[in-house]
Amino acid sequence: MRADLTRTRQVLFNLLSNACKFTEDGTITVTVRAAADWIAFEVADTGIGMTESQQARLFQAFAQAEASTTRKYGGTGLGL
Repeated sequence: MRADLTRTRQVLFNLLSNACKFTEDGTITVTVRAAADWIAFEVADTGIGMTESQQARLFQAFAQAEASTTRKYGGTGLGL
């Protein structure tokens, strides 16, 4: 695998931190699959989830979570 180790580590840390923050009681599953040319990391949890409108904004630059979510769970809402 060729990758920026620091960035890969940070992305996985952010995904797992979010899963932990928003899963008060439940499970978090991390799956890693390798193929010939790529590696897939999957994080699944039983946390509060996201609405469709939140999912649509997920990878837009500087999009923030709703204020009520950041007040309740802390952080800036910019983790991903």
